[in-house]
Formats: sequence, C-alpha cells, structure tokens
Amino acid sequence: MKTSIVILSLLTLLIPTTMFATVLTSTPTEKEPSDLASVILNFFSDVDEQNWDRVAEAMTDSVYINYTELGGARGFFTPDEILTTWKSFLPGFERTIHNVHNIATWEVGDRATATMDAIALHFLNGDEWTVFVGYDTEFINNDGQWKLARIDLSLYSVHGNEELPAQALEPASFPEFNLTMSEDTQQTVEAFFEALESQNLEALVATFDENIVQTMPLAPNNFPKEIKGKNNLRNQYSGVMGFNQRYNRTYFTTVDPSIVLVKFEGTITTSEGQPYNNSYVNVFKAENGMITEIIEYFNPNILLRGWPGLRPENYSVHASGAPVSSGVTLQRVQFESNGLNLAGHLFLPPKFDETAQYPAIVVTGSWTSVKEQMPDNYASLLAEKGFIALTFDFTGFGESEGQPRQVEDYTLKIEDIKSALSFLTSHKNVIAAQITGLGVCASAGYMAHAAAQDERIKELVLVAPWLHNPEMARAIYDMRPGGSEALLAAAQAAKQKYAETGTMDYVLAASELDPLSAMYVPENVFDYYLNPAKAAGPYYDNRFAVSSWEPWINFDGIAAGKSVKQPTFIVHSESGAIPDGARLFYNSLTESKNIVWLNEFNQQQLYHETEAVHTAIDHVVEYLNRH
Repeated sequence: MKTSIVILSLLTLLIPTTMFATVLTSTPTEKEPSDLASVILNFFSDVDEQNWDRVAEAMTDSVYINYTELGGARGFFTPDEILTTWKSFLPGFERTIHNVHNIATWEVGDRATATMDAIALHFLNGDEWTVFVGYDTEFINNDGQWKLARIDLSLYSVHGNEELPAQALEPASFPEFNLTMSEDTQQTVEAFFEALESQNLEALVATFDENIVQTMPLAPNNFPKEIKGKNNLRNQYSGVMGFNQRYNRTYFTTVDPSIVLVKFEGTITTSEGQPYNNSYVNVFKAENGMITEIIEYFNPNILLRGWPGLRPENYSVHASGAPVSSGVTLQRVQFESNGLNLAGHLFLPPKFDETAQYPAIVVTGSWTSVKEQMPDNYASLLAEKGFIALTFDFTGFGESEGQPRQVEDYTLKIEDIKSALSFLTSHKNVIAAQITGLGVCASAGYMAHAAAQDERIKELVLVAPWLHNPEMARAIYDMRPGGSEALLAAAQAAKQKYAETGTMDYVLAASELDPLSAMYVPENVFDYYLNPAKAAGPYYDNRFAVSSWEPWINFDGIAAGKSVKQPTFIVHSESGAIPDGARLFYNSLTESKNIVWLNEFNQQQLYHETEAVHTAIDHVVEYLNRH
C-alpha cells in the first residue's frame, strides 16, 4: 500500500501557479493569469492527459520533490526518473483529475515561487480516491520559459477508497480503457447545472432520483457531509436558488456510461452581495435519466470564508489562532502613519463590553511578514485572554499603503509602531496606562527601540526574538555570495535606481533554491514562508526590496536594551534565532526583566505550531497578569 501511495504522490505533485501580484483565489480578480500560470496549468493538464514529452519539457534538469507527507520521496530527481515512475502507474487509472486553485505566485527576474491548493481525484472501476493537498513550488526561467524546479506537498486530508492506488498497479500491461458516456447521462447532468444557473429549483429537483444520495467528504464540521433523498436535497439547494451563479465545467467520461466526472469552478454572488468562488471535482451517477448519486469535493476553507453564516475556525491563516467559538471578535481598522494609511486587525475579547476599558497589546511579526501570519496568531489568543490586541501591516507591506513595496527599513517600522500606539491610546476601550508592545522575531528589535523611545509602551514582550547588531549581521551574511559588502553595494544601487526611475529591484524573500533570496537555507528551514499549510499564499508577498539590505545589516536591535526602562519579558529557544543576541540584549536591560527558554520548540514552531504558540502565550499572559 505504501508503494502505491508513494507513486501516486508523485502524480499529485504537479500543480499550477500565477504571477507576482496575481492571485487566483475565492475572491474576484480582474487580472489575467500570468504566462507562468498558463505554463503550469498546461503542464498540469498534460500530466492528466499523459502527454509525457510536454511534461518533461516543462521541468528543469533536476527537480526537488518532497512528498514525505504522503509517504513519498524527497530529494532531487531528473525528469526521466520522475516520468519513469508516473508511466508505471498513472495509466492504471481510468481518469486522474486535478482541480488547482487558490493560486498565488511571485516572480523576481528568472526566479519564481508559487503556492496553491489542489483537489486530486483518481478514478477506477466505478470508485475514487481523492487527496486534498497544498503545494509550494519554485520555478526557474530558462531561455524565456518557466521550468518547474521544486515542489513540496502538504497533505490536508485523504478520502475515498484507499485501496484504489494498489489496484491501479495490478495490470502487467495497462488496459486501453473504453471511456464513454451515455447521452442520457450527459443531458441529465447538464440539466442539473443549467437549473442551478437559471435558479430554477423545480428543474433542478426534476433531475434527482427519489433515493439520491449526495456526499461531500471535504465539508467542514458545520456543514452536512451526506444528504439522502430528493426532499432533503430540495431543502439543501433551495438555500442557493436566490443567488446568481455560473459554473465553468469540463466533463470527463469513464468506462461506466452512467458515470461522468466533472471539474468545475462556481462563481456565485451571495445574499450579502459578496462573491463566493469555489473549485470542485464531482462524480455523478445517473440511471434512467435521473441522478442517483453525487460525490462532491470542494475546498472547505473557501466555503468557511465566503459563505453567509459560516466563519473560519481560527483567526489566522493556520490553526494556531483563537477559535471563533472563543467569542473573539475581529475588526478591520486603519490608522495613519507618516501620511499613509496602514491596515490593521483589532481583536476584541469575548463578551466585549462597549462601555468598559481593557488592557491592550500591539503585536508585530517577523521581517517581511504580514498581519495575517504570526501577528494574528498571537493577537487573537491574547484577545481570548482578555486583552484588546492590534496587528497591522507595516508601510509598504500587505494591505497598507506605501511605495516602494517590501522595504525592510527599521526607521519606518519603528515609526509605524508609534502610530499604532497612537491608535490604541485614542481608542475609548483601551486603558492607556496598560499598553504592551509584543514583537515576534525580527520586529523584537523594532519593538525594543519603540519602547526605548516611547513611554506609551508600559511593558515590553519579545517572543522568539531575532536580535542582532551590525557585527553579527556581517558574520551571518558574509556567508552569502559576495558577502555583506556585495549586499550593501546592491542596496545602494537599488536605492539610486529607485530614486532615478521609480523602479525597485527585488529578490525572493524566501527560497529553497535561490542563494540570492533574502532567506535562503535548503531543506525547509524557511518552510513557514513558503508553505500554504502554514503562512504562504495570497496574504504574503514573497519579495524583498534589495534596498533593504543596508538598513537590515546595519540595524542594531541589541543596542536598545540599555535604554529600555519598561519591565521586559522574553520567550525564546536555544534552537531559535540568534539566542546569543537575545542574551546580550537581556543582559543589557537595567530594569525589571525575566526570560523563559522553551527549548522544546524551534523558531518557526513558535510562529505557528499550536502547542508552541499556546505555550508561549500562557507564559506571556502569566507574566502580564502578575500584578
């Protein structure tokens, strides 16, 4: 069984992408897919259609694959090695259908990264085996053509007949499947979609057999997974008849003429006037002109985000934040910093009292990060504990204004923190004398300087702090191509180019393959920023302004320690970022201080892993409630 899963995982690896600033998600976009997206979508189609020559042409000479979450291989493989595996396995299925969606890509010169989700259905002998996965990928542009160079799989869930992969391996020589579809089946299923698009409930119900069964294996907990009988399905579909809807669909025949597979995207305008665009792969079975069975796969996260009355289970891009059931409320806010509007999230405690006041915390994250990542994680959990918590996108990041984008400049970020303090101190529900500044990773240094400069921060908390001085930074970056001096020279050139042309030079913020990226260490060291199961995807722009090297390398986060007068609490790990820097900072503090070492966790676990984040939060809350 494991052998078959390994081979199948090599198939399901191949999923598409888009372009810098192009995001194909459950929200509408007026942008067309980039050339990179088209290349990969065609590549994905070629895999399903087994056009092996074209598949091989779309890969670099060596491709890094990581399918360990499906029991598969990890390492570099040639296209021939990959295709040898696929050719020994894929023809054993009648059909493989992959619906790829939530695609986000970032292009910088001849390098690109991309993330996406995929529903991958494999069909044989009237049965199916389906995986719901995420992928993070990298591409290299060779002679004007994007080539797949890396793909890592994150397994969300597995459904259907788990013995089917083994059955696909059984034939000594693969059969020629006689794929067909009866005219009645095609007409019946098409009538189903036409009735939805015309919002005609009676026409829709007329396609149902009395004993029809619809199963939705990927449905979230607060949505039905199985509905039996015509009347029950009538009730279910009556709830969507008032919504304008269109379905871009593709039919796939099978050996059984009564079964048809359909890949489609739905575009719906909900009762709230909001778009709800999900992606599906369905199995329809029809007999005597009536649909008897529907197996419907769709992305549950898009359903939770986009459908009226449903909400995400957690206030973050992954599962570490506070659950909705906790009663935490998220408000979208904005405030001004240096004449620009910054976008923020304000988290309010359960049973929030509009007439009461609460202690407050401003939470900031790692370099290049956006509020939806570790800041929202920590803020939502702190709100659950009774604090008003604010996260925001720094100038030029995420949803905030500012040009050029993705500039890691400590002077700007420290001023933005002060602007966030102004927002909190003016909020009617905030106790101005009880505002804490909490910085995670690189923003620990920014937050420490803000505390040293602004007494409105009453307590300073640093979690997994990256704290360096210029000497430490040079020791780190001298190991890069050209060393620190080359990076500083590139930064100066980028600043001058921007001043003269208004165009900024960028590199990838994180990469497993590109040594010129801002964060480059192979073997998943920076997996957090690249993995859609963690914090990658549409919220995050995986680019780094080259001008950032100068302020970043020359920044001295440790120096703020001697000027910090607020009580300070640090949570760190010996396997985290620069623990010696944290110790130097801690030793320079002259006022009340405490430090906790959570050595069972590494740096990125303290960003997103539920146990690590909750453990850190418990220590922070205990410290803040010590009075």
